[in-house]
Amino acid sequence: MTRLLTLREVTRMTAMSRSAVYALMAASRFPKPIRIGDRAVRWVEKEVLDFIASRPRGGSERPAA
Repeated sequence: MTRLLTLREVTRMTAMSRSAVYALMAASRFPKPIRIGDRAVRWVEKEVLDFIASRPRGGSERPAA
């Protein structure tokens, strides 16, 4: 079953601010939400999890300075 996330859940899962989420969406680098009402949107959980999994991790994967 597809779970839909609120913006609050998305920001908690990604550790990003609301403005960061919307900035990445504007740059087509974050999943777009689906409209569920006149003033309500939700994100598909799988798409958000896929975004998180695609992010580079810290530590040894960072290029040396």
